[in-house]
Amino acid sequence: MITSIGGAARHATAQVRLISPPRRPSRAAPGFYDPPDPLPDAPPGGLLRAEPMDAYLAPGVRLRTRAWRVLYRSTGAVGEPTAVSGTVLIPLGSHRRRRPLLGFAIGTHGIGDAWAPSRLLSLGLEWEAGLMCMALARGYALAITDYQGLGTPGDHAYMVGRVLGMNVLDAIRAARALDPDQLPPDGPAAVIGYSEGGAAAAWAAQLQPSYAPEVTLAGVAAGAAAADLELAGPSLDGSFFSFFLAYGGIGYAAAYPELELDRHLTPRARAGIAWLRRSSVLQAATYGPRFVRAHELTDPNVLELPEWKARMRENRLGELVPHAPVLLHHARRDQIVSFEHSRRLLGDWQELGADARLYVTRGGVDHISGAVAGTPVALDWLSRRLERRHRARSPGGVPAISQRRCDQLAPVRGRAEAGERPGELGDRA
Repeated sequence: MITSIGGAARHATAQVRLISPPRRPSRAAPGFYDPPDPLPDAPPGGLLRAEPMDAYLAPGVRLRTRAWRVLYRSTGAVGEPTAVSGTVLIPLGSHRRRRPLLGFAIGTHGIGDAWAPSRLLSLGLEWEAGLMCMALARGYALAITDYQGLGTPGDHAYMVGRVLGMNVLDAIRAARALDPDQLPPDGPAAVIGYSEGGAAAAWAAQLQPSYAPEVTLAGVAAGAAAADLELAGPSLDGSFFSFFLAYGGIGYAAAYPELELDRHLTPRARAGIAWLRRSSVLQAATYGPRFVRAHELTDPNVLELPEWKARMRENRLGELVPHAPVLLHHARRDQIVSFEHSRRLLGDWQELGADARLYVTRGGVDHISGAVAGTPVALDWLSRRLERRHRARSPGGVPAISQRRCDQLAPVRGRAEAGERPGELGDRA
C-alpha cells in the first residue's frame, strides 16, 4: 500500500504531470466502429484498425499520453470471431524498465454505443478516467477494451463473463501489436478491473492459460466481481437496481443466439427495453425500471428457463484455475454486488489450488466508494507483483520458473471464510 505521506505525494504529483493543455477534440473517423465485412482472417487480438486520438481526464483537461482508438479481433461466447473496439494509452517519455501493460477492464457503462470508453475518453466524459490516471501515473500503459457490442454494432454482451475475459486478453494482444517497441510480446502485463470489470478481470485470469497462454500475467486484481449471476439475480429482483436484470437479459441474448429475449417481453417492458439498449448506466439508474420483479419484465421469467440457466452457469466463476496470482477486493457492505460473491469465489479458487486472496476494502462503504478506496490498494499489490516478475527475469535475480510450477510450489494465501479485519491483506509481499 502507499504507506507514507511522501509516497502519496509522489503519486499525486505524477498524476498532475499527466495533464496537458486541450486541443480540438478528435472524433473517430467515419465508419471507424463498423467492422469489415467479412472480418479478415486475423488471430485473436489482431489489429483491424487504429487511429491516434486525444484522451481527456475531463472536458478541456487533456492527458499527456500517446493514445489510439483501436478495433481488434476477438472471440464471442460460442467461438465466433468478433470485432471489438477499445483504447490504448501509453504515458509519454521512457520507462526505467520494460513498460508494464495493464489490461484495464471497465465497470458497467451501459448498453448504448455512445457510452463506450473509447468514445467518452475523447470527450473528457469517461467517469473511470481518474482510476486510469492512477495507473498511468506509475508509468503503466493501458489496454482498455470497450467489450463486445459496446461501441460496435449489436447489443453489448453485458456480464457474459467468458466474452468479457477474452475481450480483455485480446486488448492486451492488440496493444502489443500496435507498439511492439514499447510493449514487446513478452513484456510485463497484468489485469485490473472493478464491478463488471472485476468479473472481466477474473474471467481473464481463468481463461489466460488456455485462451492466451503467451500473455503471461504477473497478477490480476478483480474488485466486486459478480461471480455467479444465479446468486446476483434474486438480490437485485425488486430492488432499486432491478434495471441490471434487464441489462443482463439484453447481454445474454446478444451473446447466445438461441436465447430469445424479445418474444418473452411483457407489454410493459417492451418499450423500456428498446430505450435501455441505448442507455448509459447513469440514465438507467435514473429513469430505468426500478423496484420491479423479473417476472414483470418477461413472461415466463427467462431467468427460470432451463436454456438461460445453463448459459448463466457456464459463466459462473470459480470452476477454472487461474495461473496468475489473484487479488479479490470488495467492500463488505456493497449494495449492488454482494460481498458473498467474493467470499465464495475465494473459497472455490482455493479449493482448486489457486493463489488467491481477498482484501476487505477499508473505506469502502458501498459499491462506488469500494472502487475509489480499493483501486489504489489493487495497484500497489500489482506493482509488487510486477516488481517480483522483473527481479525473477533480471540477471542475478531469482531464477525464472514457469507460472504453473509457481502455482504448485506457492502456499495458498488468503482466508476462505474472509474473516480478516477490514483493510487486512492476506499477502503483503
